[in-house]
Amino acid sequence: MVQTDPTQYSRECASWRENLRNYRSELSSYREKLQDVVSQQVPRNELLNIEHYNNQFEIQLANINKLKHDIKEHERAALFTHSLNLTHPESLQQTHENLLDQYVSLEGTIVDLKKEFSAFVSRMN
Repeated sequence: MVQTDPTQYSRECASWRENLRNYRSELSSYREKLQDVVSQQVPRNELLNIEHYNNQFEIQLANINKLKHDIKEHERAALFTHSLNLTHPESLQQTHENLLDQYVSLEGTIVDLKKEFSAFVSRMN
């Protein structure tokens, strides 16, 4: 069960957003590596992989942006609720837990994508 303290929410949200910023930066650098691969002679049978990785980078960057936005909105709601001295509704805690689930899932997807792409780049070199 996740803590309901607004400062705990805020710390967790800030940590998630920072990690998502780092993932966004990594994926952006992977996109640059993909451009480097494309600038070289690429075997025809690898063109679908190039398209796949390009699409995945776009999709995951969009997912990162959306989740960062949702986390920021949740953090604001938690701080607003606290500033009005309202009790923390169960829905706030449920939202926090849902965002944590989304964060963990996205993180797993990104880690897998990074491993796959690193293997692809190694194969291409």
